Amino acid sequence: MIKGFALLTKRPDISDEKFHTHWRTIHADLALRIPSLRRYVQSHRLPGLTASFPASTFEGAAEVWYDSLAAALAMRDSPEYIEGAYKDEPNFIEQLKLQWLATHENVVVAGTPMAKDAPYVKALFLVRRKPGLSVAEFQAYWREKHAPLVPRTPHLLRYVQCHVLPELYESDTPPAFDGVAELWWPSVETFKESWASPELQVEQLTDAKNFVDGQTTQAFLAEENRVIWP
Repeated sequence: MIKGFALLTKRPDISDEKFHTHWRTIHADLALRIPSLRRYVQSHRLPGLTASFPASTFEGAAEVWYDSLAAALAMRDSPEYIEGAYKDEPNFIEQLKLQWLATHENVVVAGTPMAKDAPYVKALFLVRRKPGLSVAEFQAYWREKHAPLVPRTPHLLRYVQCHVLPELYESDTPPAFDGVAELWWPSVETFKESWASPELQVEQLTDAKNFVDGQTTQAFLAEENRVIWP
């Protein structure tokens, strides 16, 4: 299964509240009409996370699961998308700044199954690889060297690495990021405790310098709206 990310920037002439309300209601209803979507989750940005990376320029991420990359690409030509969600995008999204990634998930910490309405908090790290590393070297280090450090993180519920598909590097326009790290906590308070821990601040952030470009990687804390969920 393929997981796509649409990284969204809101229109500058509308408020944060209007952006998130429109996305949760009108746009979510339109997405339900698209038959090729297997799952659909909206990650709505929460204020206040800067972490050790530059703050994100995105107001949220739409996460969509498809059976294949071909199915993901074909959706763009489907009448359900063109006449519905696509027409609605200009009402709240600054389309020229929209970024799209297609990824494979590497589930490192699975945790317990999440209910559709479970009120967890999620951090998304939009990762760019360290200059000088190939895509294969970056992905191998992330999977084999960095991943074993993360399960020791206090209060962590779930951790997923989303690696950009090799096919995206074959185009004339390379992907904006090389992957997305997703980490879930029970609450903002437990996230803050976890973020201050030596397991994260010393072990993981020190190791991240071996494969991550900290100057161009972005991060934000989010609340999920699980629109299509098993």
